[in-house]
Amino acid sequence: MGSGLWRALAIRNARYEGLYRKLVHPDGGEWAEMLRERGDFHAMGDHCWLDPHALIEDRAYIRMGNNVRISNCAIFGHDGSVNMINHAYGLKLDNVGKIEIRDNVYIGYGAIILPNVTIGPNAIVSVGSVVSSDVAEGDVVAGVPAKRVGRVEMSVEMLKLKNQKYPWLSMIERRASGYEAQMEPELVRMRVKHFFGSDA
Repeated sequence: MGSGLWRALAIRNARYEGLYRKLVHPDGGEWAEMLRERGDFHAMGDHCWLDPHALIEDRAYIRMGNNVRISNCAIFGHDGSVNMINHAYGLKLDNVGKIEIRDNVYIGYGAIILPNVTIGPNAIVSVGSVVSSDVAEGDVVAGVPAKRVGRVEMSVEMLKLKNQKYPWLSMIERRASGYEAQMEPELVRMRVKHFFGSDA
């Protein structure tokens, strides 16, 4: 069965999502487009990239803008402890909330996004952060709980300076997208030589 057929099955029925991921190995762009076409999220903008292994629960409560990049992290629109509370105290309560991820947001590996938060626009959630409150426009947050550690503009300027020292900068500037398979072997070779010198 071809990748197009597995994708079509996954779009038609979420039960095939795992097989599509396992057999086709879609990249984050393909995965995001499949989820968008299936209509899993309240809304999703253009040019999104979602790691196929990210744990994204309660997708109907999530609204994403354009250019959202989500690595392998966890996003929850509910608080599961309410089930224990309901049973222990004989109650019937609910505890859910929306998550809004605005334009130009990156969520790093291992981050946890909890209900009732808005992130961005133009924000970065650092690796391993736990976001339990809003992330303001332009902020870089890190930690548990996540707190502001910088501004995206500052990160951009630092990256520009760092890139000026890379011998492979001209190759990066020629790329049409964020990743080009035919360039990758030469980029890896140049980076290894730069990092390890004659030991490479």
